[in-house]
Amino acid sequence: MNHQPENQPSQNVLQSQALRDLKWAITSPSLITQASEDEILPEVPDFQAIDVPHLENYLAPYSRFRIGTYFEGLVLYWLEHIRRLKIIARHQQIFEANQTIGEIDILFEDEAGVVNHWEIAVKFYLYDPGDNATGSHFVGPNVKDTFEKKMRRLFDFQLPLSKTHFPEVNRRQAFVKGMIFYHTDHNSPKQLPEKLSPTHERGSWLHLSELSRLNAQHGELWFLIREKPDWLSASLCSKSDDRLLNFNELQQHMESHFQHKQRPILISALNCQESKCSEVDRVFIASESWPQI
Repeated sequence: MNHQPENQPSQNVLQSQALRDLKWAITSPSLITQASEDEILPEVPDFQAIDVPHLENYLAPYSRFRIGTYFEGLVLYWLEHIRRLKIIARHQQIFEANQTIGEIDILFEDEAGVVNHWEIAVKFYLYDPGDNATGSHFVGPNVKDTFEKKMRRLFDFQLPLSKTHFPEVNRRQAFVKGMIFYHTDHNSPKQLPEKLSPTHERGSWLHLSELSRLNAQHGELWFLIREKPDWLSASLCSKSDDRLLNFNELQQHMESHFQHKQRPILISALNCQESKCSEVDRVFIASESWPQI
């Protein structure tokens, strides 16, 4: 399948989910192309030097919420505690005629003294080449969310908010990470939507009836169901982890889920060597009718 696992992480990265997620938030490919390709990116931090307890304590309030909030917490930690930048505003509400018309994610001053407005997002879409009610071929697990819809929201509404309300902003950028999931039976799209980076990170998706392909393509595997907000870095765990499922257990769980719900489920397929299990693929499992629901 398509997903390429991360390079072998260092030992302390292995031990901390928060640190692996921080590394993914900073170093994974952007989901979108940027207008300013000549922008000089900051140095990748020394992850061995990061204070893991401090990071985990910082993220604790964010971990109780949706994945976008957790991802934002990781980005804020990077800006505040690694790059040590001046944060000007966070979740700045914008008012016109005493009405809230929108919110700016973050304003900050970078190392060069440039005032930045960032909109921060983490998104996951499944590629489906057929026609469907969304009008898109890049559809989220929630079918109301599509790649094109999110890009219009970011670039036509959210980023322009600072032009009139914060004229001191010199650079506006959408900081978007995530993955696109491809079915192995579908040809790759001949043309990507505008703003979707060709170097985006990739995973796979299957219909429930195709679940047996997982073992057929990789041999005997173990599986983890990825519960939000744990959707970011590649899974890595001990073979004794009680969350691990064998194939029969996974199949039972999936059949039970799709009797009552339609939303796809994200899983990691893991190969276990000795006492350690490492992700070899990230896979959405979808109902037979998805995205026609």
